[in-house]
Amino acid sequence: MSFLVKSAIKILWEKIFHLIDNDLPATRPNLGDYINTVETQKRLDYILFYNPNMVRVEYLSTLNSTKENVVEYHEKKKLNQTIFRNFSRREPEKAMKLLQILNRNIYGPIFRQMGQGYGAIRSLDPISRHVTYEVRSCNECLDLPNVGFNSCFYFSGMLAGIFSALFQQPMGVYESSCVTHGDQLCNFEIGYVKEKKFSNKVEDYLKVNVPPSSLHDIESALQRKILESLSSEAPIDKKIGYYVHIFIYQLRMLNTLSQNPEIYSETYQKAGVRSSHHLVNTLRQFYKVDGEKLLTEAMPKYYKKQLLANIHSVEKFDDGYLITFSEPMDCSGIKKLDIKPCSFMKGEIEGIANIATGKPIKCDINSCRFDSGEPLCQYRLFYEEKEDEIPEWLKEMQ
Repeated sequence: MSFLVKSAIKILWEKIFHLIDNDLPATRPNLGDYINTVETQKRLDYILFYNPNMVRVEYLSTLNSTKENVVEYHEKKKLNQTIFRNFSRREPEKAMKLLQILNRNIYGPIFRQMGQGYGAIRSLDPISRHVTYEVRSCNECLDLPNVGFNSCFYFSGMLAGIFSALFQQPMGVYESSCVTHGDQLCNFEIGYVKEKKFSNKVEDYLKVNVPPSSLHDIESALQRKILESLSSEAPIDKKIGYYVHIFIYQLRMLNTLSQNPEIYSETYQKAGVRSSHHLVNTLRQFYKVDGEKLLTEAMPKYYKKQLLANIHSVEKFDDGYLITFSEPMDCSGIKKLDIKPCSFMKGEIEGIANIATGKPIKCDINSCRFDSGEPLCQYRLFYEEKEDEIPEWLKEMQ
């Protein structure tokens, strides 16, 4: 992980902790700091269905980042860690009360402020340190279909990091119930990972197989949710679970990208291209346009309505298009990075352009605010040149 990425992650954590008791100026003055949950599901959770190999990466990177920053926050708050050294000797009622106080004053407010859901401790065994943590309106799986397995891997990683910091021991998490497994809410089982039986359950949880039918069901559900969001005359109330704070979106994305920027950027872009094939049908249906207007008219309106970015112009040239935009959800408020976190957006716009024009188009970054120091970013869409066809007679000779 580079210094700039690590620094950005740490600053995001500091902002999140600050928001427990305080306000901050809006990161995006025009679009605001909350994003419709369906868009974070499309850009983050969908990636895990698209490429299940990233599940373990997200879980572990989140665990480690959360643990490191929660430990520092505890120290700043002068939380006496010796409270937990003899935790197993405490009476269950007193142990439960201790964790509930922490959840009520630190962890629960974070989850609510970030729009992640309502979290509560439901059971505790002080001796084994096994905790059941319940989450309602979990933003990772909210309104997604039953695909036969549990899928809130980011929340699992966060809880594993929090309780590893609390107990100063390696803790793990798996889900025993989840909306994507047909349940009404999510239950996270937290335990000591060196206990083999529990560790095996965590391992089984992280081994995900997504059949094509399940991926299709997720894609269809996301498009239905996007169409519902576009059809609402006013933005949905910032109800917990339905809107997610930009800080937690950026934190989650950077945790994963930091592990292998080149490979995971490529995965995000490919997922964006695939997602665009479904999104185009939604844009046609809602905006009643087709062809080039999908790119020049529908796409900018969609990005603004969904609070993804403020697209100022889509200019056409002989060799392609130039898209100028500001306040993208991927990097707004982050001062400097040496990786480009907008790969999904690049892939999505590239896919829309290919379908809108009926021609093979590639999307490149023409100008990035991290490089230029300007508030605006630009994508260049250019037509791919076809290789000259080899004459039949030359093929015969070869």
